[in-house]
Amino acid sequence: MQLVESSRVHWPHTPTTPSASPLSLVPATNMDHSTNWTNSDAGGLCWVSDPTQAYIEAVFKGISGNIATIETIQGQTMEIDIQAPLASPSRKQKEPPRRLLQRVPVESISLNGVEDMDNLPSLHEASILSNVDLRFRMDKIYTNSGPILIAMNPFKWLPIYGEEVIKSYHNRPYGSQAPHCFMEAEDAYQQLIKTQLNQAVVICGESGAGKTETTKLMLQYLSVISKRYEGGSAADGMTMGEKIVESNPLMEAFGNAKTLRNNNSSRFGKFTALHYSPQHTITGCHITNLLLEKARIVHQAEGERNFHIFYQLQAGAAAKYGLNGGATSQEYTKVCTTVSDMNDTEEYGLTVKSMKAVDIADAEIDSVMKIVAGVLQLGNVKFTNSDNSAVDGASSGALNAAAGMLGVSASKLQHALVHRVREIAGEAPVASPNNQEQSVHLRDATSKSVYSKLFDWLVTRINMTLDVDSASNPKFIGILDIFGFEDMRVNGFEQLFINTTNEMLQKVFNDIIFKKEEEEYNREQIVWDKTVFPDNDPCIHMLTKRPIGLLPYLDSECQRGMAASEGEALVRKFNQSHGNHKFYEVCGPASVWRRKDGKRTQNDDFLVHHFAGPIIYTVSDFIDKNRDALYGHVHDVLSESTNPLVASLYPQRTEEDNVASSKMTVGNRFLSQLQQLVGMLRASETRFVRCIKTNETFSPSVVDKTSVLRQLVCSGVMAALEVRRAGFPSRMLFTEFVREFRCFSGKPPYPSNDKDLTAKMMKHPSVAGRVTEAQYRLGTTKLFMQADVLYTLQSIKNKAIEPYVRRLQRWWIKNQGQIQQHKLKRGTYMIARLTEKAKTEGVHHVAFVQKILAAADAARLTAAGNLNRENVSALLDLCETAEANVDKAVQQKAEAYRIRAEILGVLDGFSARLEAVKAEAATLYNPEAKALLTSECDAAEMALTSCREEQTAAANAWDQAVMADTGEQTGGLRRAATRANLYASASKVKMGNASAQEQAAARDGRMAEAKSMVPPLEELCARLLEEKRLMDAARAQYADAIDQASYRLDTIPVDQYIMFGITNVSDAVAEARMGIDQAHKMLNSMDPEGFKAAVKYAAEAVEKAIHKAIHESSRMQAMSDLDEGDKVLRDVYEMAATENVLEVPGFQGLCSSAQQDIANARAQCMIPDVHTLQASVEIALSSVEACHDAYQHNFVAKRRADRDKFNAVKNMWEGKANDNPEVPSANRRASGSGKALFKVKAAAMPELPTAAEKGQLFKREQKAPVFSAAAPSSLPDVSGLSGGGAAEVEPIPAAEFHTHVDGEGRVLEDVTDADRASDMEYVAKMAEAGSLGEWIDANGLSSYKEQICSYAAELHDLVEMTDEDVDELISESAMPKLAGRRLKKAISELAGAQVSRPVGDSNLGVSENAPGIAMEPPQYVLEELNEAPPAPTEEEYEADYAAAAAVAPPAAPSPYSFADDTPSSVADAAPAFDATEEPVAATGISSKFSDAAKVIVVNDDFTKYVETVGSDGDTAIGYRNTGPKPFSLTIDFGASTNTMVKEHEGNATPSDLRVTQVVQPNGMMVVVVGAADLAAGTYQYKMSMEGESL
Repeated sequence: MQLVESSRVHWPHTPTTPSASPLSLVPATNMDHSTNWTNSDAGGLCWVSDPTQAYIEAVFKGISGNIATIETIQGQTMEIDIQAPLASPSRKQKEPPRRLLQRVPVESISLNGVEDMDNLPSLHEASILSNVDLRFRMDKIYTNSGPILIAMNPFKWLPIYGEEVIKSYHNRPYGSQAPHCFMEAEDAYQQLIKTQLNQAVVICGESGAGKTETTKLMLQYLSVISKRYEGGSAADGMTMGEKIVESNPLMEAFGNAKTLRNNNSSRFGKFTALHYSPQHTITGCHITNLLLEKARIVHQAEGERNFHIFYQLQAGAAAKYGLNGGATSQEYTKVCTTVSDMNDTEEYGLTVKSMKAVDIADAEIDSVMKIVAGVLQLGNVKFTNSDNSAVDGASSGALNAAAGMLGVSASKLQHALVHRVREIAGEAPVASPNNQEQSVHLRDATSKSVYSKLFDWLVTRINMTLDVDSASNPKFIGILDIFGFEDMRVNGFEQLFINTTNEMLQKVFNDIIFKKEEEEYNREQIVWDKTVFPDNDPCIHMLTKRPIGLLPYLDSECQRGMAASEGEALVRKFNQSHGNHKFYEVCGPASVWRRKDGKRTQNDDFLVHHFAGPIIYTVSDFIDKNRDALYGHVHDVLSESTNPLVASLYPQRTEEDNVASSKMTVGNRFLSQLQQLVGMLRASETRFVRCIKTNETFSPSVVDKTSVLRQLVCSGVMAALEVRRAGFPSRMLFTEFVREFRCFSGKPPYPSNDKDLTAKMMKHPSVAGRVTEAQYRLGTTKLFMQADVLYTLQSIKNKAIEPYVRRLQRWWIKNQGQIQQHKLKRGTYMIARLTEKAKTEGVHHVAFVQKILAAADAARLTAAGNLNRENVSALLDLCETAEANVDKAVQQKAEAYRIRAEILGVLDGFSARLEAVKAEAATLYNPEAKALLTSECDAAEMALTSCREEQTAAANAWDQAVMADTGEQTGGLRRAATRANLYASASKVKMGNASAQEQAAARDGRMAEAKSMVPPLEELCARLLEEKRLMDAARAQYADAIDQASYRLDTIPVDQYIMFGITNVSDAVAEARMGIDQAHKMLNSMDPEGFKAAVKYAAEAVEKAIHKAIHESSRMQAMSDLDEGDKVLRDVYEMAATENVLEVPGFQGLCSSAQQDIANARAQCMIPDVHTLQASVEIALSSVEACHDAYQHNFVAKRRADRDKFNAVKNMWEGKANDNPEVPSANRRASGSGKALFKVKAAAMPELPTAAEKGQLFKREQKAPVFSAAAPSSLPDVSGLSGGGAAEVEPIPAAEFHTHVDGEGRVLEDVTDADRASDMEYVAKMAEAGSLGEWIDANGLSSYKEQICSYAAELHDLVEMTDEDVDELISESAMPKLAGRRLKKAISELAGAQVSRPVGDSNLGVSENAPGIAMEPPQYVLEELNEAPPAPTEEEYEADYAAAAAVAPPAAPSPYSFADDTPSSVADAAPAFDATEEPVAATGISSKFSDAAKVIVVNDDFTKYVETVGSDGDTAIGYRNTGPKPFSLTIDFGASTNTMVKEHEGNATPSDLRVTQVVQPNGMMVVVVGAADLAAGTYQYKMSMEGESL
């Protein structure tokens, strides 16, 4: 067995909320989950956890793997993963996984439940909760859990606290009576007498759990018991105990207030120590108060009140103390003025009476009330809004009234409130004016100081009257009434101290219940199951341990004066010190923690994992509140008061007082008091009462099971039960056991020591037959026994000594000689006992009980008047009959209560289910469905409420007479309004003259009808919630789609387009933005098709805008690049004309071709196909570059020719000069001088520029906006959703746009009809191809027409198909390879050589260095040549030139007036080099290959062809460029023979062992290799594109 090791609250007991913070989970134990389920358990009873009802009853049906199937009593079938509660938690889980526990009905053990839960046959959360719930509904609000008393707050009056009940518990052994707070008080009293050790009772619980009432009841019991021993004689007519009880109204008036959770919540802690004399009577009392909530004096949350006394004074003596206008007119009491079930006028009288009861004189009472009135008036003082604040003239009356009540000068008080004075030792005080905020703060600080000092004075004054015991260290019974753990909407300074107190008290509880248990087992050497106890020591150390505990750290900050950290700065220090502590969490907007309102935590928040659960604190004014020091100059004003009480609260200051006050903080005082309190508790024998708040609405007979279970777990009750159940809760010293049960010692001889004698006694035949050895253990000094063993031994003992007791009684009676007189006394005693029992059990008003008791009392009077055998026998017979009748009445009442409890439990279950339906209904979107479900729930709720009231009223008949008799007794109620609640529904059970059976049958019928209304509502709610879930899922996905579309739209730099003078992009963006706004609005509609259409329209508008931006950017950049190319071409033409390169055949044709390419590219700017445009631009620029390269080549060739000609002439002249003297020498000298006239040098060899010398031909500067956008997401399906009120969505104009989307949901093209018409080339090509059917027939694909038509509706669809689409078509049509290649070729020719086929790659983009737009349309692979390729070598130039000419389109008319006889082929135009090879066609496959060639698709950039050719078996190998860019290909045959390359096709420059060629897009390189050489050698190829190896 293992318990919770951490003090953090685990999942099953903490409901999850929006503000709910992440939860700390622990492994499920046998207390809250069971995994031992098999199919053999089918049909067995079980409990299943439920978020609204904690646990519900169910039947186990079976298990498959880890999935158990159960059926609840409501008929709902569930499948539960039994391993889920053991798995690590996920923060994504909205609710905890369901848990299963075995169920043993409590009714099978006892119809009234089990009084001591140690005796539960099945010990786990569900059985404990079920037991306390059953007993509570039978008005048995007390249940024992080992040493802990559980007290359930009934929120109604119960007849269990009268004088008769007190008598029934006095002098009774612990456990002999039903659990009751009186039993705990009696046990403390008996143990004080028996052990002479101080006793303590710790009463804990949440606010509203009933701690204050329980404290008063226990004080009342001890007071009544003490009064009996005092004999009721006191000089002033009141005993000490009665004075203590009468002091309660005074303490409540000044220390209690209405909160949201409790109408009479104690806002301070109180430890009441009752002093006892050696004669066991109360001789005095000392009250210690802890941490009054002073902040409440000046501020209350909405719906809460200030301390009761403020309202009591205004209701009871307003005129006397100048309080006019009522509580709503006072600043400190206007938030909330009334409390249900409380009469402030009546309460004021009780408070004054209480003050007199503790000997407070009338003059002192008047002074106290004046101070209270003065605080109220002080709160009404307002200040002007300025830096030099002053009292507002309108509130001068309030200032004068406050000063008058406090007995101080109004002018001095005003001056003190609007100034602050700094006092520095050894220097004169420095005064400075306050602003409005500072003045208000000082006013409130003064009010809090005055009231808190008055409260402390009242406690001291009460102690002066009550603490009169002359003994220096009297024995006491202490009762601690302390506030429970608090978790408010905003937890501040006060909550930190309150929860620290509870953490310390929980430590005491843990030590007493758990650790002492373990220590005793170890000390006594008892072998038992080791248990891991919950330990909150680390949390306490983090809070209180010096020097860096939170509270000591706060004290140290207070000593830093003005440099003290506050708010976020203080939290940062806390985070640095404790950020890694397991009981501390760092908060902030980025953390996962949320406040109770669901909002993110801030940087001034921190979280502490208390034993009761995680609590978030907000640091605000911690430093000022902890200092709690009033400015000295205000203290001085109050010390001059003429009110003697005020003057005593503020004595004249001394220098030592100033020093002490600066060091004494609230934290110091609090920790000192807390340590003293804990010390007293540890030095006493402490017992615990855990008060449980049954519901949040203060409703009688209503149990909020989830809240009750959480309180039971957080208070340690569950853990204590499991620890005790695993061990031996009862124990006695061997000496005490031998003395108590000597009758079991048997015959001599006896062992010499008590341990051995105890062992012998436990083996006595009478004992061994009922107590097994497994039920007890022998320690070193004690006998340890399981639950019930001690009670069993006592029963055996009583039975064993009964004959001897009777013999002694008969001997005594015989000696008395008055047998009849004894019988008469016995009859009289029986009548008194039965009368007391009837009153205690609440059956004395039953007719047959009253009748038989009256008859018995008459027989008693008869026997007393005529004492004889006949009369006495008649009396005793009537007494026995009366006892039987009383028992019968008690049983009938118990049965009625049990039936009522069962019915109310069922009704509560249906009510909880109905509340869950209502909560879910509130989340529905459809207003009609919400209204329908809510109205039906209201009707069902009214029916269930009516049934509850009927059942309660019918059962209340047992209590009404009891209430009438006991309502005004000491144990009765103080408030008349509470006494009246029992009759609230009495009229609802009247049915004319109907019999009781008819009334019961009618009630049962109405209850069945009310219950039958709930399941249909649950089914309807489940269906509506499923629709809502689907709607939410669709909305979430559509919202994401809108967000993505909006993000994509934001990437368009609209301002840049406007700067470039482009307006249609901004118009498209504005239209898309309107579509997005409309889609956001439509998401709130109930029509799924409506918001689907809206989102689709918005997405398409965004894609249209993006496409428009891409096109405009690409168009502008293309125009700029074409202008650059045109300029370069003009420059080349002019240089060619200058250098006479124009005469070179074919050069002008090449320039004309380049000019035509530029013109064609400019025409492409008018269509929206960005890829075609950019490809056309690249072709045009490549043509211009080819012209430039041709110019350079021809220029070099011409220079070479001139060089050769010049050298020839020079050589000729030199030869002639040598042969013929008459020929003048080239080196002729001046006559007679011998000096040459000139010298002729050989012409230099011209060279082609290198790549570095050539440089970049085109600058291609950025001339258009740049942006990038992600691919759009697909839209979710909303089929199956329903909803009303579809909003109108503007449809997409079908005549304007044609949207094509690929398989991944990407928009491929958004083209207007006008753009389509402008693409004349496209239209002409489509017209030439004819219809789709004609195109299929023309390409020999008629056999596959049906399959092709299923993929495409028109020729344009074929153009848009990707390679993957074509391959899929070929595969599904079962085309042979030849037909497949024919299809691909036909589609390629249809699309055109300038346009690359689309591919299905979603990661599309251009090179980083690419100018222009940085994003390409998602339908094409768009790549650009960013720089010119490396300059070809002289050997490669011819091939480059031929390839460039081969792909050039037909010449167009040139603006440069080229010659009309321009050659049309490069072969005719390039005599400077040998170009004998036939150029490769721009499209198609080389003639070397047939349809039978082997085709290998190497990658997206090139395809390899292999086929045997010729009769010698030679092999043709071809490489075709299928990409958008030219690439350089080198085939290296290594060490093979020189004859390997027999021939080649293309513009390659071959060598013996290698072939190199630049292959243009759609071009091809072919080599033919001999068969023998191919078999003998190996070869490798190398491809590169733009200098990068492929």
